[in-house]
Amino acid sequence: MNHKKLPDLRVQKTIEAIQETFRNMICEMPPDKITVKELSERARINRKTFYLHYTSIEDLYNEMLQIVAGGYYEEIAKLEVPANIADLTNTFFRYFSSQGKYVEQLLCSPEYQIYCSQLFRATLKHNRERFNPYANFSEIEQTIINTFLVNNTLDIYREWVTSGKGMAIDDIINLTGKLLYSGIHSLETQSDTCI
Repeated sequence: MNHKKLPDLRVQKTIEAIQETFRNMICEMPPDKITVKELSERARINRKTFYLHYTSIEDLYNEMLQIVAGGYYEEIAKLEVPANIADLTNTFFRYFSSQGKYVEQLLCSPEYQIYCSQLFRATLKHNRERFNPYANFSEIEQTIINTFLVNNTLDIYREWVTSGKGMAIDDIINLTGKLLYSGIHSLETQSDTCI
């Protein structure tokens, strides 16, 4: 009989307390104000307990980003390959807008830009390993195309959040998809030619 060892309930509760406290702190303050000392006090744990689970605050950021990215990967995996811009835009907006205030803070706050960049570099790498519609272009051309798609999608999402989500989600998804498609449409007919 195969018995999987379940994590100790106390350990699981401690990790959940650390992560929940961390999410709350992200909503309240810039990253340079988040310390192990403050987080430990708020989570009602000893600092040594924090270090049993994480080597540093950056280690915790990385784990939390992996959790967010993992959920997004699950949503992307539901799309047929090759996925079109409209489907990718729809998945992006619906997933990230459903993740709550702390993910909005990670994506939209200038102070969290470095962590947001890490998340989207990993996400883009994941998506391109699954399917790369620009494989016929040189590496630098692929980088520029992907940068255009990611940065524009993210900038539109940020503006939408910053403006208080003044457009219905279906409308912003539709508009973003059209803008991105218009920006890359001419590339679909090119194969080994330069941009």
